[in-house]
Amino acid sequence: MPKVTKSADCGNSPKNLLVQALAIALETANGAAFARCTSEDVVWAVPGRRSFQGRTAALARLRSKQPDSARIVVRHIVSHGRGGAAEGLLIDESGLSHGFCHVMEFANAKGDRVSAIFSYYSDIGEID
Repeated sequence: MPKVTKSADCGNSPKNLLVQALAIALETANGAAFARCTSEDVVWAVPGRRSFQGRTAALARLRSKQPDSARIVVRHIVSHGRGGAAEGLLIDESGLSHGFCHVMEFANAKGDRVSAIFSYYSDIGEID
């Protein structure tokens, strides 16, 4: 299990906490946490690559993922209205890092479940 550093942006915002929990679930392949955070009809897309329709398909993909990060650093969490986003770094054992950003749409105005996730990744390089 990778070491996770959480964002200081969450405070007492339930929506921010949900966005952070889901981002961590995605990067650690935690199916139980993913299921708690998403609606049954969730769509998880990696634009330009693949899309998974429904919780069952998304969980199948998540379970096939092998987390290879030694550290996960969630740098920023934001939410407003029916949307939210998490941004951070995935750092491997050698110090190489990849950036991630998960943009999410809440299933309702209350923001207690996510109905859509758009995941973006980038290569950053070594961390000094």
